[in-house]
Amino acid sequence: MSALESCRLLFIDDEEEFLNTLVKFLRRRKLNVATATSGAAGLDWFGKNEVDIVVLDIKMPDLTGIEVLRAMRATKGSDFGVIILSGHAHTDIALEAMRAGADDFLLKPCAVDELLERIDIAFDRVLERRDV
Repeated sequence: MSALESCRLLFIDDEEEFLNTLVKFLRRRKLNVATATSGAAGLDWFGKNEVDIVVLDIKMPDLTGIEVLRAMRATKGSDFGVIILSGHAHTDIALEAMRAGADDFLLKPCAVDELLERIDIAFDRVLERRDV
């Protein structure tokens, strides 16, 4: 079993077709993936479950990814990694996400192999933080 197979991943995105496509790929790679299609649903799931990595869309109709990220960091600190996805290549958005506690930032649509690589890197960082 690879280290990634023990990763508990929460993927939050309101674009269901995009979400389903990436989740199918990640599950084929034996990742344990939970999903939510809104910020509120993602926060609810996050509050009730252990999570290693959150992949989070920046723009959703109910809450922004930044709002969700800030709420998550306020609840569980830095005990998990966050990869922000955005369909907009604005430096301001990326900077705001990083200031709010994101570990990484990817533009949508992203290649599934690139997302998997970023998840792997983020998970390694989470494991290192937990060992300290």
